[in-house]
Amino acid sequence: MTAKWLAVAPLFLSLASPGTAQTSSSAKVFGGARIDEVYRIRLDRDDLVLESILSTIKKYNIQDGAVLTGVGSVSECTYHWVSTTGEKAVDKYTTIKGPTELLNMDGIIAAGEPHLHMTMSQPDKGAFGGHIENGCKVLYRVEVTIAKFAGTPLERKPNSAGIPVMQPK
Repeated sequence: MTAKWLAVAPLFLSLASPGTAQTSSSAKVFGGARIDEVYRIRLDRDDLVLESILSTIKKYNIQDGAVLTGVGSVSECTYHWVSTTGEKAVDKYTTIKGPTELLNMDGIIAAGEPHLHMTMSQPDKGAFGGHIENGCKVLYRVEVTIAKFAGTPLERKPNSAGIPVMQPK
């Protein structure tokens, strides 16, 4: 374990440096953030997943952070995914009903607005996923972990194609 950590430590240290760096692949890296607090959320039967996350973000003023994980089961859920490769995204929405495993949910919170993806599965459909929408109802339980960041805050503003992209606030 120690050897693996030491091998990746320089990467974590370089990502944690303040400011914005541009790599040769033109990726934008925003450093200077640190975890200030962690919130663990238990959602019970019939609770609404996204609405509960939004409520937590508002209640604890999480302007900058990440949903680190979300797992459990839902009885119905609406989600969307991009259906084109054109300059402007075209979203398709679907609602699934019946017992569904929430295998993973994660994403970034910038300026208090989450951008969350999830992976779900049903025995007859296999794994599928996309962007979580309002109305995803807990079947038995869902457990979510949110990290609140301190440091350089981020926000999303539209780029030249109208796509909201992260940048320092």
